[in-house]
Amino acid sequence: MQKIKSLMARQGLKSPQESMADLSPMENLRIPSTQEELRELRQQPIDPQAEQEIIDSIEEVYFSNDSFDMVRHELEKLPPELNLQELEEYRDKLKRQQAAVSKRVADLILEKQPSYVKELERVTALQTNLQLAAVICTNARQLKVSKEEFTEASLGLLANQRRRQLLTGLLKSLRTIKTLQRTDVRLSEMLEEEDYPGAIQLCLECQKAASTFKHYSCIELNSKLQDTLEQIEEQLDVALSRTCKHFDVLHYTKVQKAYTLLGKTQTAMDQLHMHFTQAIHNTVFQVVLGYVELCAGNADTKFQKMQYKDLC
Repeated sequence: MQKIKSLMARQGLKSPQESMADLSPMENLRIPSTQEELRELRQQPIDPQAEQEIIDSIEEVYFSNDSFDMVRHELEKLPPELNLQELEEYRDKLKRQQAAVSKRVADLILEKQPSYVKELERVTALQTNLQLAAVICTNARQLKVSKEEFTEASLGLLANQRRRQLLTGLLKSLRTIKTLQRTDVRLSEMLEEEDYPGAIQLCLECQKAASTFKHYSCIELNSKLQDTLEQIEEQLDVALSRTCKHFDVLHYTKVQKAYTLLGKTQTAMDQLHMHFTQAIHNTVFQVVLGYVELCAGNADTKFQKMQYKDLC
């Protein structure tokens, strides 16, 4: 059996498990290629033992290597002087060897025929599945490319839209901050017009608006507005003190409304009481001081430093 397989391989033949369509005829060995030839060869009466003896009689050199040239080998074996009868006898021997090998090959082919058919069906089914898989992969690749392009385009649009919204919000914030920074001029105008409630209202609104921009560390609006509010309170206290000597209903109403906006009405009453006390004290001090200086008859300034009780 090993010799048969080696001989088939030497002539470029494949094993019986492989496709019969791939079987190629040997130069000096006739391989059956149809079912009818296979059956005819198998039906030829031959003794198995005699068949094996014929196969065993094949020279070992035929199974030596793949590059073995049988035709050249047989030609080199010819004697210098040819004998027709000997040549015919040797030719018949080669034909018997060829027939034995061909029959053995036919037996192997027919023996493996069911397995071959089953394997061929499996290979055909596998080929069909591979073709289907190739189509699916091609479609999937096209779908993937389309999906990637669509996804990238969509994400690009979303990113641009988000960037636009952020920049729009930032622009709005910057405009508001710019407006807040310009409130100093307006506050100064209001204070000159003694519109204390309006100035305080504007300052409180600016503080509330500035609190929304506290995450901008480069802008110190809150501290600046707080300083402005404290300055307004100082001016408000001065305006409150003026009501002690020159009382005006409209002026006093503005001052009280301003203290109400600040939530310091009690502070206003305390400050007003203090200012009235101070105003009365200063006025009385100046009157008593004038009488003292008149009675003294000189312009000694030491009386300016004396206490009111001492002057009296």
